[in-house]
Amino acid sequence: MECSNLIEAELDKGDISQSLFKGSSKKELIIDLQRTLFELGFRKELNWDNYQADGVYGKATVAAVASFAKKNKRQSDGTSVSNKLAKLILERHDFLPDMYTLWSIYKSDLRTKKYISRGTRMSIRAVQMLLFEMGYKEQLKFSKFGADGLYGNNTKKAIISYANDNGIQSNGDLLTRSFVNLMIKDIKPFYGKHWSELAEKNLPDNTSPLILFEASQFMGKPCRADIKFAPMLDRINTHAKNANVFIYITSSFRTTTNVNGAIVKPATFSNHLAGHGIDMNVIYGNNKWANSKVLKKYPNTPDPVSQFLKSIIDDPDLRWGGTFQTKDPVHIDDGLNRNMTQWKKRYKAMQQAVQLGL
Repeated sequence: MECSNLIEAELDKGDISQSLFKGSSKKELIIDLQRTLFELGFRKELNWDNYQADGVYGKATVAAVASFAKKNKRQSDGTSVSNKLAKLILERHDFLPDMYTLWSIYKSDLRTKKYISRGTRMSIRAVQMLLFEMGYKEQLKFSKFGADGLYGNNTKKAIISYANDNGIQSNGDLLTRSFVNLMIKDIKPFYGKHWSELAEKNLPDNTSPLILFEASQFMGKPCRADIKFAPMLDRINTHAKNANVFIYITSSFRTTTNVNGAIVKPATFSNHLAGHGIDMNVIYGNNKWANSKVLKKYPNTPDPVSQFLKSIIDDPDLRWGGTFQTKDPVHIDDGLNRNMTQWKKRYKAMQQAVQLGL
């Protein structure tokens, strides 16, 4: 079992407010909530420096939940978490990797001209997701293309509309300081005061094992991973290239057990938590998608998809989740958690690198 999401798993059972409320005994679920709220920037409200994620739904957690709700224009006194509020917490948390990418643009030196069209798929996707959040879904033709990380006419038009609507001149490509400041100004209100403190720690530097992996066949969300997993990601990319498919990342390194859209039960020792696993969909042919419903039918899948999955299965250093006892057809990893000593070592290195108070 690899995909981990305690909050979403609890949502699937029904009314989550019966589990997430002041005084609840659901310690693991509350820890997950606390760590998620911490990443969303509510360090002060959680009194994190004193309590961290203690699994007690007390005054500090009440304050953090209430603050999140207020910032996101929802009614809540924080004493419980409704289904709608829990789903919104997951959505905001799901957007964090893109937020970190936007933050890196915001902190960069823009005196040297930078253009969105010349950015990486990761940076273009982050801008697209921001535009989606700001209500430019139609201009982006989001229902058809999503945040594909490709700079085209729809993205350009959406950028121009967004800038003009906010009194900024834009050609839809040049990253001016006023435009970048606008993006950060518009997204920050959804999050707590301290989210940006974690942003820099969630971006690669020379002292961190965290990398943002990019390759020819990788699309989707930023692929965050342990540097020691990079050779396996290169190999996955080669397998995808040989099969003429693209890998659309839906989840990679994670700092909590939450992942929006998890399809199997939580895993305590998930390789995602050590930066050694990815969840993905496969894109093949003329923009056709193979999601979990398609992938689980292997070998009765479209030929390019079958070729890709077989190459993963046959690779002695990789594992495909479709062969697990509890099937997880969107998952690929290197089996790190078969050696718990090594898993714990990489887990500690990765989690400490992004400063989660461990």
